[in-house]
Amino acid sequence: MQKNKYRIHSNTLFEIAQSRSFTDKDNIEERFDEEGKIKLVSDRAGADLSLSIIKTEDGLAYSVKWDDSEEVFRGWNMAWEEFIWCLGVVNKPIEEAAKKAAEEAKRRAAEEAVAAAEAEEAGQTEQQEEITTEETAQ
Repeated sequence: MQKNKYRIHSNTLFEIAQSRSFTDKDNIEERFDEEGKIKLVSDRAGADLSLSIIKTEDGLAYSVKWDDSEEVFRGWNMAWEEFIWCLGVVNKPIEEAAKKAAEEAKRRAAEEAVAAAEAEEAGQTEQQEEITTEETAQ
């Protein structure tokens, strides 16, 4: 099972955002920080990627922020797609490095297996030579 590459900060708000619009009944006003944002999701790679709910003049919107760029979306689906796309870009070097490390470990294990087999074969050859030397000496 593959581990999520993102962290959900509020499961309740995340589920509401996915399924419907926020209402007064959801009482989210108290959750906004001093900048007028509620962080819903962020990356685990430490790339400063986040998806937040923000207050705008037209009501609530979604903000996808990555480093010094920020895009605002009215709907969840577009914001989520943008977040997932950015997440893929963030994690690609990490995945490539992990794949390369796995290949390197596999190569190293194969080399060690060959070296062990050669050492064992060399040991058997020495034993055979010793036996031959003993037989010749008798």
